[in-house]
Amino acid sequence: MIKMIINTKLLGEVEISEEDIINFPDGILGFEESRNFVLLDIPENEFFKILQDIKHEYVSFIVANPWNFKSDYEIDIPDEELYNLDINKKEQIATINIVTLTDIFENSTINLLAPIIINSEKKIGKQYVLNNVSYRTKLPLFLKEDDIVAGFK
Repeated sequence: MIKMIINTKLLGEVEISEEDIINFPDGILGFEESRNFVLLDIPENEFFKILQDIKHEYVSFIVANPWNFKSDYEIDIPDEELYNLDINKKEQIATINIVTLTDIFENSTINLLAPIIINSEKKIGKQYVLNNVSYRTKLPLFLKEDDIVAGFK
């Protein structure tokens, strides 16, 4: 197990294992040059993680399990996409979504339209934009009464 130190935007220097690096052959949307990331825990926080580029400390994303915020979230990934990630059984699939934090934490949002799909065994990932769904890129993490009335539940 090879260890290495990386610089991160939010946690400073962190030691990671080379086997934890997730390769994104196409990068992340808008960050196509960033290909190798690691998922880092946020101390004392069970709901969010950091998806950190291992070479560029300024490229990092707060991510979360979408079902923690929308229990009826459904995604349909085409077989071709699963094949490209070398996924051939359900147990290999890990799904996370990018969170946008705001100055007022309660106004933070999660991108349900473009989940990140990861082959958890082979450490290969891709951000996939869902087709023909009503999900948005900025669903509030914490629904307010006004959101429920507007149909965002």
